Formats: sequence, C-alpha cells, structure tokens
Amino acid sequence: MLSALIPYPQLPSLPLIDDSLAIHPFGVLVATGILVGAWLTVRRGLVLGLDEEKVKNMIFWSVLTGFLVSHFSDVLIYQKHPTLMATLQALADPRSGLSSMGGFAGAVLGLWVWCRRNGERVLPYADSLAYGLATGWFFGRMGCFVAHDHPGELMLTSDPLYFLGVDYPCAMAHCPPKGSGLFHVGAAFRRHDMGLEEGLFAAALAAGYLLWGMFRPRLGVFVASIATLYGPIRFALDRLRVRDVAGADPRTLGLTPAQYAAVLVTLIGLVLWIYVLRQPATAPTPIASSATEPAPADPASVTAASSESPAASDDDAKKS
Repeated sequence: MLSALIPYPQLPSLPLIDDSLAIHPFGVLVATGILVGAWLTVRRGLVLGLDEEKVKNMIFWSVLTGFLVSHFSDVLIYQKHPTLMATLQALADPRSGLSSMGGFAGAVLGLWVWCRRNGERVLPYADSLAYGLATGWFFGRMGCFVAHDHPGELMLTSDPLYFLGVDYPCAMAHCPPKGSGLFHVGAAFRRHDMGLEEGLFAAALAAGYLLWGMFRPRLGVFVASIATLYGPIRFALDRLRVRDVAGADPRTLGLTPAQYAAVLVTLIGLVLWIYVLRQPATAPTPIASSATEPAPADPASVTAASSESPAASDDDAKKS
C-alpha cells in the first residue's frame, strides 16, 4: 500500500429534479473560472484604458465562440460515432464533450471577429483576455481533476513526478466511488492526472500574472507569454496521457491532436513576442492615475493666453 499523497476526488452531483438535471462539481468550477476570469479581464482592460462595457461585450462573444468551437472540435476530432446521425446528435448535445485547444481557438476567433466588427485594436483586448484566462483556466482544470476527465499513465516510484501522482482506488483509468468519503486516500495505485498537473501550471501562471501586472508591463506580454509557455507544457503533459483504454485520445504518428496544436500555439507565441518587442517600450498608463492628472493644455489656447497677457497687465496698471 502506497502512502497517500494526493487523494482521489469522488464528489457527488446535486440532483435538482432527477439525474438528468443536476449540479455537477465540474460545472461549478468551470462557471467559477469564467466569472473570475471575466472579472480579471475587465480589471486589466481598465488599466489599458479600454471601455468597460466593450470589454464585457468582447468577453461574451469570446466565451460563446470558445464553447461552440470547443464542443464541435471535441465531437469531430476526439469522438468516434458509427453513423452521421449519431455524430449530429452528439453535436447537438452540449454535454457530449469539450476540447481545451478548440476552446482557445474559438475564443481567439471570437475576439478577432469582435474587434474587426467594432473597429478596435486586437492586442489590448487579447492581452486583457489572456490576463484573466490564466486564473479562469486554473478553476477549469480543477473541474477536470474532480471529474477525472484526463487520466494519465500509472506511475512508478522512480517517476520524477511521483509526488504529483493521484491515489486511484483501482487500476483502471476511471474508478467507481469507493467508500462514502468525498476523497479516497491510501490507494494502491498512483496515476498521472492531466487536469491536476495542468491546473498547477495555470495556478503558477496566474500568480505570476497578478504579480507582473503590478509593475505595468508593456502591452502584449500576457498574451505572448501564455502561448509560448502553455504550448510546450501541453506538449509534454500529453506524452503522459493514458493510452489503450476506452476514450483515450487518438494519436497520429504517436502524437495527440493537442500536441500538434501545441506546436502551432508555441510558434504563434514566438511571433507575438517578436511583434511585442518591436513596439515602443512604453508601459500602459492606468486609468485611475491618468484621471487624477491635469489634462494637457491645448497649444492654441496657451498661445492665445500668452499673447493677451501683456494687454491685460497694462489695463490693470492704468486702473491702479
């Protein structure tokens, strides 16, 4: 029996009417991530001088397209259905699956289309969205952890990440609840959990962003960083993903679809860094500080005032 490190969550759902309509821990954590991420995105947008209502509108369309593309890509890429009708039924059912890389692509698509339709620069809104996404992604991946959506391979004691292994109550990738506790500890099997490990990465990234944001970094560093950091991390983590079980991710030439997407995301991040570093090294001025400073005087009014001041002085002298 292995000593317990990270317990195996077995949190129950809360039925509202029956099992067909219930509050699931996964859904609660994902909804929390969206709300917290949106709040941080709005805060960052205000620092960059963006209009609050416009930022909220951008978030709505990014989240909507993100979920749509996430769902469609999961059904079409990761799932195998015997007939076209079964595929269409899965596409029509929003509960049938979500793809994280598809969600990122959809959010970027929604952001880009919204900015083009509203005549707004993409980079300030993208930077704000990336700032909030880091924290929101942590809650989302914790939802994957409690739902056991992304199990990894079984671990040996010699594994360098052994301390991050989750104590599974069975040797299978998906275990039925064991006992009546909310967490099962002291299991005889330890397994990688992609949701937990990626959630820890998101937590570190979010903490770094919150700290970095206090020093007024140049525009674009958050969106460039999240791409260049997440791409390699996701590529490495998918190497640990469980194989040869029902529901395992398909592989082409030994790589999962997310690994191919991770390579593309990394390249996009490097291009963004080149673009960001080519811009003038000026940090954005927070709205709060700019609102307290006096507005710059209009050059024409200054010139007029200076030309009128001698005459005004002469008149005052005559009156005295």
